[in-house]
Amino acid sequence: MDEDADHGTRKEGTAAAVDDARSIADQRREAGWEATVVPAVDTSPVPADAEQGYSGFVHVVPESLADEVAAACERAAFPRYDAYRRSVGGDLFFVVELLDPETETALLVAGTYRAADAVPLYRQASREGVVETHLTRLNGESLGSIEHDAIEKLFPDGMETIAGRK
Repeated sequence: MDEDADHGTRKEGTAAAVDDARSIADQRREAGWEATVVPAVDTSPVPADAEQGYSGFVHVVPESLADEVAAACERAAFPRYDAYRRSVGGDLFFVVELLDPETETALLVAGTYRAADAVPLYRQASREGVVETHLTRLNGESLGSIEHDAIEKLFPDGMETIAGRK
């Protein structure tokens, strides 16, 4: 695939993920929840050996939503989550639905990452049995972090093969 076609596919996949997040958010709102769609500016799978001092999926939140996301993270613990994903080539397009039933708050983070870039994080998460979601501003300021113990929801099917584990 040439570079322009690859960019077009990524753009279409990202737009579809945001549309999916909006649809899920609408369903949550109809059920009385407060739901915020967060189209990630960037998503990076960061392993523990990175210089940032943390590991997990780091989602850069658009500045226009940063205060709203920070407020949601202050009032909600997000003990539940789900992830909806589709792979196209080596790209993974996803929506992570962070849920706090007690406060009826939902954050729906939409983004993309390359499966090959997640191999070190997948290996770490497989060993530890947990993976974290980090929401940050563009300048790196943390808006909130959530730990997940069901790691398979955040990685593509066949990740074991990509990581050389099968």
